[in-house]
Amino acid sequence: MSALQLTSCVTTSASLGAKSIKAPYANNFRGAKTYSWYQTPPPAGAEYINGYKASLHKNMIQAIEKELQERGYTKVDENPDVLVAYDVSVSVPEEKDKTEKFSQGFGYSYGYMSGYRYDYGHADMPGYRSVDLFKEGTLIIDFINPRSNMLLWRGWAEGAVNPKDNYKAVENKVEEVIGQL
Repeated sequence: MSALQLTSCVTTSASLGAKSIKAPYANNFRGAKTYSWYQTPPPAGAEYINGYKASLHKNMIQAIEKELQERGYTKVDENPDVLVAYDVSVSVPEEKDKTEKFSQGFGYSYGYMSGYRYDYGHADMPGYRSVDLFKEGTLIIDFINPRSNMLLWRGWAEGAVNPKDNYKAVENKVEEVIGQL
C-alpha cells in the first residue's frame, strides 16, 4: 500500500515555524540539567508505513541528544531532572482511526506505529493535542516530569519531517523545535 492510498486523520492546518506549550505546573523545569529517554525502543520492530525508514529514528535520537547537550543537558541513566520523548505524526487509514480501536496509551506515531504510545499525563496543558491531530510529518518533542509522569513542555513543527530526510535536515528541525524551550 502506498502512502498516497492512506487518508489522513489530521484535523489541523499547517503552521509556519516551531511552536510550543508549557504546563502551568511546570515552573521549575527550566532549571533541569539532566535527562533520560522516556522509554527505550520497543523490543519488536515497529510496523513502518511504506516509505518510512528506521534511519529516521536513529537520526532523531542523535539530533535530539546533540541539541540537548549543546544546551547544557547531560544524559543520565538514573534520577534525571526530565524525561524526553519524541514523535513524528503519520497519516492513518480511516478504518484504523477510530477511538474504539485503541485503548488509553495507544495511538499512532512514527516510533511506535499501531502500538504502544507514551502514556504520560497532560492535565491542564493549554492547547494540548494528541499526536494523531497533527499534520502528517509533524515533529513533536516532549519533556516529562519523571516523578509525576506529567507532560511539562511540548514543542513541535508541523509537517516538518519527511521520512526520507537525511541527518542534517532532521538536525535543523530538532534545533528549531528545541529552540522554543
